[in-house]
Amino acid sequence: MNATDEHNEEPTGEKLVCQIMAAEGVIGVLGNILVCYVILRVKFLHNITNYLLVNLAVADMLLCFQVFLYYSISDCKLIAFAPVSKGVRDLFCRLLASKFLAFALTYASAYNLCVVTLERYIAIVHPLHYARKLTTARMVTLIIMVWVTSFVVHITLLFTVEPIDAPNKICSFKYPHQVFPILVSIYSFFLGYLLPLSFMSLAYYKMQVTLKRQAKALNLQHARAAAYDLVIARQNLISMLKTVLGALIVLWTLDYVVTLPCLHRTDEAQFSFCGSKPYHYARVFANLLFNFNSVINPIIYEFKYKKFKQGFKLAFCRCFKRHNGNRVGVDIAPL
Repeated sequence: MNATDEHNEEPTGEKLVCQIMAAEGVIGVLGNILVCYVILRVKFLHNITNYLLVNLAVADMLLCFQVFLYYSISDCKLIAFAPVSKGVRDLFCRLLASKFLAFALTYASAYNLCVVTLERYIAIVHPLHYARKLTTARMVTLIIMVWVTSFVVHITLLFTVEPIDAPNKICSFKYPHQVFPILVSIYSFFLGYLLPLSFMSLAYYKMQVTLKRQAKALNLQHARAAAYDLVIARQNLISMLKTVLGALIVLWTLDYVVTLPCLHRTDEAQFSFCGSKPYHYARVFANLLFNFNSVINPIIYEFKYKKFKQGFKLAFCRCFKRHNGNRVGVDIAPL
């Protein structure tokens, strides 16, 4: 959402901060590409849950890429040879400086995580309806809807900025009305943050309750070890997904809070403190945390997702492939 900031401002006065932002972008792109590679290469990871994680990784990868692109071209000036034609400046202003790509990809990331949650919720809480409700066609349609909606709802941002020829200034913001940036901040807070996080938190609570009840019932009935192990494996998978959600909440909250009153932090913003130095520093720190969320998911998979860890070894280590390549665990089963 906020990986982009106005080009007419200095980042924080420290080049290091800008370089950290660009580095986060590079690491996030590489980490999420790695997630896609491992899941798509290793056959025992080929199921609907992991395919949805690939879709989530693509959203995070694109979000990281636009972070790197913005800071490399603007504040860090790492790409000094970037063209400065009017067409290129127009694309820079409308896609990056306007926050169009940042908002759209943030929505795509949040709601793709919601799709992962929905799939697990139906598999665990309503297993008898899984095959009927979550057909391949429906899942593909849902994913397409998430991506299209994420971009369409922010399309007005493309027309709020335009390139100008002025010293030390590339883009000029022109809102249709004074309250427009306030409205954008408010609906982004509710639709891009509060709504998906509330849905996922409630869904994971119900899943955890259901899994505990199932484990208790199987234990009392002295069920077969395989059935009990399946429930435990699902608990581990849900634990990993809850960690992903927890990281998102921790790393996104400050950013949404500081962005709510000031869509663009300039002296001409809706509130006077939007151009102050304390707010400037708070916004930079929030940006660092926000961008890190798209970097941390591959790390969580490696430490919390047993099957991904096995798949990673299988994809890159031949010795593991010889001895363990055919092992398939129950924690990736769809039901």
